[in-house]
Amino acid sequence: MTLLTGLRVLELAQNAAVPMCGRLLAGLGADVVKVEPPDGDAMRHLGQLAPNESRAFATINPGKRGIAVDLSSPESHEVLDALFAWADVALVGFKQADLKRYRVHWEHARTINPRLVYLAHTAFGPDGPDADLGGYDVLVQARSGVGYIMNRSDGSVPLTTRPAVNDFGSGMVSAFAVMVALRHRDATGEGQRVDTSLLGTALSLGMPLLTRFPSFDDDHVAEVRAELEALQVAGASFDDQRELYEERSLPNQGVYHLYFRHYATGDGLMSVAALSPALFGRFHDATGVARPQSHSESDPTFLAAIAEAEAVFRGRGTDEWLAILHEAGVPCAKYVAPYEALDDVQARVNGYVAEIEHPAFGPYTTVGMPLRFEAASTVLDVRSPMLGEHSAEVLAEIGLSHRIDDLAANGTIRLG
Repeated sequence: MTLLTGLRVLELAQNAAVPMCGRLLAGLGADVVKVEPPDGDAMRHLGQLAPNESRAFATINPGKRGIAVDLSSPESHEVLDALFAWADVALVGFKQADLKRYRVHWEHARTINPRLVYLAHTAFGPDGPDADLGGYDVLVQARSGVGYIMNRSDGSVPLTTRPAVNDFGSGMVSAFAVMVALRHRDATGEGQRVDTSLLGTALSLGMPLLTRFPSFDDDHVAEVRAELEALQVAGASFDDQRELYEERSLPNQGVYHLYFRHYATGDGLMSVAALSPALFGRFHDATGVARPQSHSESDPTFLAAIAEAEAVFRGRGTDEWLAILHEAGVPCAKYVAPYEALDDVQARVNGYVAEIEHPAFGPYTTVGMPLRFEAASTVLDVRSPMLGEHSAEVLAEIGLSHRIDDLAANGTIRLG
């Protein structure tokens, strides 16, 4: 059995964030019905492998049923109302201005089903001057400050970070929020609206770097701000600006240059994570690198230790270093390309990789569920739905079998 067998979920969203929430719920056994426009979710059209089928859509939406409905059609209202009545959970990823336009807003949905758990996901949160704006992961990378820390660059400007960590992180936050709201409903019988956002997720992912302690920081922040503004006026590159920020605002960064970083080896790359005094000692014992007098970047002995470590790691192959460091109790890992990660034995043994068969393009490998339970299974081995594949099936289940032909004929629904 699966833990969410019998839970009925309506998904009204495209792209990645809310569909990731639906993906997780489907993997726990929920019946997730995804509503798409007649021309399909936007993800179907990015890098197509077959007509209306893409790598992105197939990997984001396994385990769901799919129906295609034209929400701009007045006759879509009866379909949506029947779906709200059917569902335990509605996952809605619309701009707030479109909620009432398509009659999918919470105030209406609750009149149909007061026990409904209604997740409203927005880009920047439901309140404030930008509540009605749409947005994407790249925009909250910029706005949250986390992009400043994690984006790579071409020297002059930051480059967008991929994968879309705020999108997929929002899906995980949303799944957590839904489960808490269901727990509340179990206790009270009441449904409710739950709000999540890309901006809220991004800020959460920025901890502990996104902090301010006024008694310690205010004067310092003012100084750094002035220095950064001077660099900007002078036309300095993004790398120069970020280097100044990290040197001036991120304390104890020196240890990251020696003990908590990626190294080139004799035949590849590897990562070391020795971030405690005890692990510092093990690192030096295992590598033979001389211990610096301090971890200050102005200390010549520390700079010498970094250079020595880089040379030492290039002197042996990755597998040999993994064996040495594991034996010494130093956390480490091979640095791999994405295609190698799918073949990782550890990932496969734990069910983090799934194999799925699709009628349009055959078998494919994707990410499995990131969690498991002792008393129940998690399953993500069912393919993503074809466009409109389950329209007739779902409409029959929600009591509209007598309307299927008419709604298909007038273009309100698309049949697979």
